[in-house]
Amino acid sequence: MNYVNYAAALSASLLALAPANVGAAPNDPAVFSETVGHDDLDLTTPRGVALLEARIDTRVHRLCATGGRDFASLRLERECRRAALARAEGQVRLAIAEANADRVRLAEVTATSATDTPGG
Repeated sequence: MNYVNYAAALSASLLALAPANVGAAPNDPAVFSETVGHDDLDLTTPRGVALLEARIDTRVHRLCATGGRDFASLRLERECRRAALARAEGQVRLAIAEANADRVRLAEVTATSATDTPGG
């Protein structure tokens, strides 16, 4: 099964992801993690990549929502989304590269099988 994982800690170096609880202290080391499956997507196509990015965007918006409408809350949400998407970006690129490599390996195996077949 294929997944893109992204994790964040509000004050950690990995990612600045605002907690859903607005009352959490800014130095709270609460860690948030979300797994987004993509085994049903063909990441070798632009459509498959777009669907994965949409799934991630939806999850990030949900996780980063503070519920507040004041300037500080909106700023936290924006920073949270930016950091979470930046963290996921590398994993998305890796998943796409792996999908393309799998496609190349499959093509090579298929081509080799065809030449090994009598009459092929």
